[in-house]
Amino acid sequence: MVHESVDEAKVVEKVEIIVRKIQLQKSQAIDAELKKEAINNIRIVKVLLLGTSNSGKSTVAKQMRILHTEGFTEAEKIHYKYMVHSNYIDFFSQIAKGIAKFGIKVAPKERELVATFEQAYYGQFMNLDQADDLISLIRTFLEFACVKEVINERLNELDVPDNTEYLLENAQRILTEHYSPTHDDIIHARAATKGIYEIIFAFREFKIRLIDVGGQKTERRKWIHCFEGVAAILFIVSLSCYNQVMEEDSQINQMSDSIEMFKTMYRNRFLRSSSFIMFLNKKDIFAKKIHQIPMEQFLPKFGDKMKANPNLSGDELYAAALDFIKQMFSSVRRQDKRQIYTHVTNATDTRNIDFVFNATCDIILAKNIKSAGMN
Repeated sequence: MVHESVDEAKVVEKVEIIVRKIQLQKSQAIDAELKKEAINNIRIVKVLLLGTSNSGKSTVAKQMRILHTEGFTEAEKIHYKYMVHSNYIDFFSQIAKGIAKFGIKVAPKERELVATFEQAYYGQFMNLDQADDLISLIRTFLEFACVKEVINERLNELDVPDNTEYLLENAQRILTEHYSPTHDDIIHARAATKGIYEIIFAFREFKIRLIDVGGQKTERRKWIHCFEGVAAILFIVSLSCYNQVMEEDSQINQMSDSIEMFKTMYRNRFLRSSSFIMFLNKKDIFAKKIHQIPMEQFLPKFGDKMKANPNLSGDELYAAALDFIKQMFSSVRRQDKRQIYTHVTNATDTRNIDFVFNATCDIILAKNIKSAGMN
């Protein structure tokens, strides 16, 4: 009887050992699966591309298409062809208004077309044959003496789009019947982003999900739907917008709007764990503009700073103005110790964006791996 009890106890003990082994194996399998899932999760990195209208954020998105995907389809190139032509109409309106503003003499035979372009928008010309009539009108307008005078002598006094100089320099090539846009043309093509667009591409052993959302005030309510699982905010700022007002509200300075938007994002509770990277963009335009249009006229506090160094010029003025804008954005941190990684960029320069984006991704991926406990 005692012997049977001992044997029975040994059997129970063996069963318990086997059960514990099975449970341990299951636990290890679950741990391995969880670890595998964690690895897979960190290998898909979600980056939200934000910025106000005309900041250049969609230009950054197009650069990613060129650098990290197969580029643009033939159908997309046709779309960009029409967009590039429409961009001529966009700045022709400003030139025509400039002719009137500056009191430039207009030849009788030129008056009708100048008046047409003064109130022009691209939709007016959609019934024209794109490869013939519209291109002919654009080329004719550019040959007018009054137009040449504005372009050659007064263009910097007008609020023309940033791609105007590029379009003028390349007009002879672009304004041809069999024109097909190059990568540079697509990069310089300008149109407001409506809705939400996603680009997925491989970067080293990771996949980047870059989400580009519209920067207009009417588009911003859609952003909240994109906040879940965001590894980083890539916030684009136009350095050259300090003297410009919003298209939607002429009472609001674009730089002030950009700072306010950045503050809202930085302090958003859903983005507390996200990295913040800022591209201070359009450095080339900014470097020219600060010598033509004093920044202190639009940002009075910079004027206070300039009083201590009234003779700044050239590179020193550029450095002081750039540092001032950096400080305006970094001030939103208050006591928050989260770092803001800042880069100065020119989004139309593919090599510059390639270098800066690689450095940006290194920051994002390193933090993503660390936060997942995979280092």
